[in-house]
Amino acid sequence: MTHAAKLAREEAFTDAIRIADNAIGDEPPEAQSLRIIAALKTMRDAGQATVAGTVRVNYLGRAQDAARRAWTQDHSPNDTGPEREATAGVDTPLGRLRAVAWRRAWKGTARGERIAWAGEYWLNDEPITLAEIKAAGLDRRPTTRNRLKKDDSR
Repeated sequence: MTHAAKLAREEAFTDAIRIADNAIGDEPPEAQSLRIIAALKTMRDAGQATVAGTVRVNYLGRAQDAARRAWTQDHSPNDTGPEREATAGVDTPLGRLRAVAWRRAWKGTARGERIAWAGEYWLNDEPITLAEIKAAGLDRRPTTRNRLKKDDSR
């Protein structure tokens, strides 16, 4: 099950519990309705996994920067390949996002051979793709307006 599917599943359980609670209202609940709500709560994992807030935090960028800093401290600039990697992570509302970074040879046709960053990502020790990271809201880059404000202040 992908991380995005897990998020959707948890949201569906939360909505089902809220709807059942609203249906009961102020009346004293019957035994059957309590059993239904208890069953929904036991099926749901421990807590709702969504990133919501007014502050845009780029957890992916922080993890990448930390992994690249760790790599530059441990390796020489000419080291390449996944066998020479560095790992770093950041705590997010969804758990620990870990980035593994290394440098690889990149052959461009017009530019010759260069070295580029490569990496893989893990959320709570499960592999996660960039698309799933973005869908979970962990890659929240500043808006264009905020980037322009920062550039104007220099």
